[in-house]
Amino acid sequence: MIRPSELNRRLLWTNAQNDAILHKLIHTKLLSGSLDPNLDLAPAKRRKALEGRILEVAGKAKFGKGENLVRDAERNKASKRVREGISEKRQEKAKQELEEAKNIGNYHPTLKKTFGSSSPSTSSSRTRVRGLKMGVGNYRGGFLQLGPDDIRKAEGMRHEGSSRGGGGVGRGRGRSRKRR
Repeated sequence: MIRPSELNRRLLWTNAQNDAILHKLIHTKLLSGSLDPNLDLAPAKRRKALEGRILEVAGKAKFGKGENLVRDAERNKASKRVREGISEKRQEKAKQELEEAKNIGNYHPTLKKTFGSSSPSTSSSRTRVRGLKMGVGNYRGGFLQLGPDDIRKAEGMRHEGSSRGGGGVGRGRGRSRKRR
C-alpha cells in the first residue's frame, strides 16, 4: 500500500516533469519561431504566430497553416464588405505573384498548387437563386407539373404521420376540464 506522503511525492515529481516538458516545449524549436526576439514582430503578429503554432502542435491545423487559420478566424469577425475587400486583394496579389513568376521563369504547370491561393476561392461558392422555389414538382410554362414520386411523397407525409402534431397528450395542450 502506498502511503499518503509517498503519493504526494510522486504527484509533485510528475508535476515537476510536466512543468519541465512545458518549459521545453515553449522554449525549444516547437514554438519558438514566434518567440524569437530577432524577428522584430509586432505583439499582435507574435500572438497570432504563437496561437497558430499551438494549433499546429495540437494537430488542429496542418504544419505551416496554423497562423493563417488564426488570421481567417479573426477576419471572419469583420463585416461582409471588409471580408470581401480582403479576399479581392488576396486574389489580386496571388494573380500578380503568378504573373511575376511566369515572367521571371520560375513557373511551371506542375507547380500550380504552389502558386494557387491557399484559401478556398469565392468562385466555388454557390449563388443564391432568386424567387420562391417549390418543395415538390417542376414549374414549367405556367403550370406545376407533379410526377408520381412527388404525389407519393406528399401523400406519405399526410398518411404516415408527420413529426408535427399529436394526440393531444403531453405538455402544453391546455386544460382538460372546464372552468367553473
